[in-house]
Order: sequence, then C-alpha cells, then structure tokens
Amino acid sequence: MKNITYILVGLIFGFQIAQAQTIKNDAEAGSRDVYAAQCWAFGAVTVSNNASTLISGSFSFRSNQVTNESNTATWIKTPWIMPLEGEISFDTRLDGTQGGNRNILIQFIPFDASQPNGEGKEVLFYQYDFPNPITNQTTKRQVTARMPREIIGKPHKIFISFVGTGGTARVGLDDLVIPGEYFSDPSRGCGLASTVKDTDGDGVADTDDAYPEDPFRAFDNPFPAKGYSTLMFEDLWPALGDYDFNDLVVDYRINRVTDAKGEIVELLIELRTRAAGAGYRNGFGIEFTGIDPASVLSVEGAKISGSVHSFENNGTEAGTKFLTIIPYDNVYNVLPHPGQGTGVNTTPGGPFQQVNIQKLVVTFKQDGKPGSAGAVSLRSLGPDNFNPFLIANQNRGIEVHLPGKQPTALADKSLFGTKDDGSSSDERSMYRSKNSYLPWALHVNENIPYMQEGATFLKGYLKFADWVKSNGQMYEDWYMDKSGYRNNEALLNIK
Repeated sequence: MKNITYILVGLIFGFQIAQAQTIKNDAEAGSRDVYAAQCWAFGAVTVSNNASTLISGSFSFRSNQVTNESNTATWIKTPWIMPLEGEISFDTRLDGTQGGNRNILIQFIPFDASQPNGEGKEVLFYQYDFPNPITNQTTKRQVTARMPREIIGKPHKIFISFVGTGGTARVGLDDLVIPGEYFSDPSRGCGLASTVKDTDGDGVADTDDAYPEDPFRAFDNPFPAKGYSTLMFEDLWPALGDYDFNDLVVDYRINRVTDAKGEIVELLIELRTRAAGAGYRNGFGIEFTGIDPASVLSVEGAKISGSVHSFENNGTEAGTKFLTIIPYDNVYNVLPHPGQGTGVNTTPGGPFQQVNIQKLVVTFKQDGKPGSAGAVSLRSLGPDNFNPFLIANQNRGIEVHLPGKQPTALADKSLFGTKDDGSSSDERSMYRSKNSYLPWALHVNENIPYMQEGATFLKGYLKFADWVKSNGQMYEDWYMDKSGYRNNEALLNIK
C-alpha cells in the first residue's frame, strides 16, 4: 500500500499534497470526483483498478484507447500550482494491446487573466516516447522532466497528454510528483488562491479594496480625479442676456463605487452650489445619457419642494428617456436668498450665504442585486454620459445644457433656433449662439472663480473669447490664473 500524506492548507487536500513542497497524486482516492473537487481535471482518463494498467497500490490513472495525436483528446491537468525547481516524475506503462506508437506530452499552461478560466496557451516542454513495438508491451517505466526555469515562482498548470496512432493500447500513470505549491482555491471555482488578505471574500485583496469589509463594494472611481469641477450657467436662453455666467455656479464631484465585477453599486454625488446671480428660482438636473432609468433602485439627497417635476418610485425623474435626477428644483433650497438683492453670493460687499455640500446617493445595486434594467458597468457610465443642465425659473421645458449636449425628452424643442440660439441638426451647434458660437453653460475640470454681478464673463476671463472663436483650438487653458488671462478684480470665488 502506498503512503498517503495529508496536509492542511485552509482545507485538507487529501491524496495530493505532500510535504517538502511537492504535489503528489497517486490515484489512491479511487474516484475521479475526489480529485475534481481538488481542482484536478481529466479528459478521457479514469481512476482504475484494472490490472492491465495498474502500476502500484490499489488504483492508477488509466487512459481510454489512445488513437489520436491531439493533445486535448486524452489528458490530465493539475490544479493551479506555484512551480518550484526540481523534476517532475511519474511511473507509466502500457496495457499490452496492439498499437502503432504512444507518446506522453508534458506541457505547462500559464495564467492569463484575460481568459475566462485564466488559462493561457499550453506550451510543450518535454515528450516521452514509448519504445516500439507497442504490442504486448507492459513494462513499467519512470519518466522525469526538469521543471522549466521560466515558469518557476509563477502560477501555472501542468498538462499531461497521452497521444498516439494505431491500435487500441491504453496508457497507465501513477505516483505523479511535481515540485511546487498548491495554488488553487476550490471555493472559488478553482481559480487562483489568494496570497493576500481578503477580509470580505469578494476576490479583491484588502490592499486594493476601498471597502475591505464590504463584499458588495470594492473600488472608488471618481471624476474629476481630484477636487471639484465647476459648472456655470446663463439662464436667459435662448437669449444671451448679460452673459456673466453667474446665474448658477455649481461645483461637483462624482464617485462611481463599483464591486469586484466592475459593476456600479452607487453614485456618490457631491454638489457645492456657490452662487445664484439671477432673480429666477432655477433648478438643477443631471441626465446620464444612455443609461436606463430602471437600472436605478433609489435616489437620496435631493432637495425638492412642490415642484414642476414628477418622479418615479425610484426617485428618478418621470417621463425621461435616460436616467435623469433633479438634485434641487429651486436653488434657494440649497443656497437660501439673504433677503436683499436679486441674487446670492454675487455682489461684492453684500451678504454672503454659507456654501454647503449637498450629498446625493444614486443606488444601482443593493446587496449585490441590480435594478430591473440590469447592472450598469463602469465603462458605460463616465464623463461622456454626464449631461448637467439648468431648469429656468420653474419652467420644466426650458433647459440650459453644455454646448454640444442634447436636451432631455422633457425639453421644449420649439425654443431651439429662436432668439440668439443657433442650435441645428448638427450636434456641435447645440446650445450655441447663432453668430458668435457662444455657449450658455461652461464646464471646467477644476474649481475656478466666477463673475461679480454686472460684469460680463469676457471682462473677467480675457482669453475666453479667443477660445470660443477658435472652437477650442486656442487658449485651452483660458480659465487658469496666468498673466494676461484673468481680471481678478471682476471675479469672486466663494467656496
């Protein structure tokens, strides 16, 4: 009877892992299912006590009739291992029936994260040829092969194929010894074992996991990457108005929290509404273009007071084609009017209201379960989907968007092309003026000052007009605090 060694590695992997950092398989478990549970795999190979292929002990591995030179016809594949220096060895024999030629191919399979099962392309590094003639041959032979140096210390599988042509001869194999450490995890579909701590068991190491104790959250994916971006709006569209871009000034940052699958769990939205330079009670909305509203489970944190909007049960705006949220329907809900003047935080020397952070949570998955429209991947929701807009003075049909962006399904399309608006079928013309191609909304990927009341934007940002006229080709950094770029006396920066 052969020696059977047990070792505890999280679980007890009987019959296969021995001491001295070797992996052994002697077939004595007597059942292929036992080995499959330990992440071994077999193709047309059984665990057998048939005397014609028995090598030692009570059981050996026995191939089907080997009549194919394909390496994927008859084979044994190890679990993931961490190979070490040394020699792979096993005993083998034929069953004595007739045949043309019989060979054993020893190959390695590298780990490839791009493949669903992690397996890369197999590489042959040793071939054993049974001596001819095959017929009546039953001699037990030992095969040894040096572990390839290039795979030592890297996750691999060893892949042993039985090939040949002619006749019906079968191959037996036993007492397989491989220098290496077991590196599979049966509890995770026989994927790679984790070598680092993963407290929540989501497959993401604690060192890489932003939420190491939450199995449903793993990564933060913010935009902008740092700090806040600034949005500025004019509210008299389709007329140009005073063109000071302080009718609504909103800083934002959005964190797309994803799970280990790369699917969005929630959007954590932070808004800082810094100024409202108009007498209008403007609202603020965000459409995430291309995203189904039914993918959302809930929206929390909106400031709504008896408004012109209607909402679905999940908190998204009703009647829209794409996911639309309304953080507030009246700017005074988040930046109260001080009681004097026509605006808030735009008059030098006037009373200033404290700027607070408004936090919204848009939930896409709860305890791992998505909304009725299915999960939303990180790559499908990013800055390109972000479509913020102003709702002018409680009139839901009047939307002011960034240049080149499309209105929502609830916008009054009859206003396009009227007064100063030059919007046409050309998407690039949307929300730009007829003659000067000027926008009604601006987006800057960092926090910048805004205009004092009564001063045009061109007076504060001296390179802005050149940037617009060049269609963004000149002075891409028009908003920066460089010499000749700003007139700081016309600017305010209430944060």
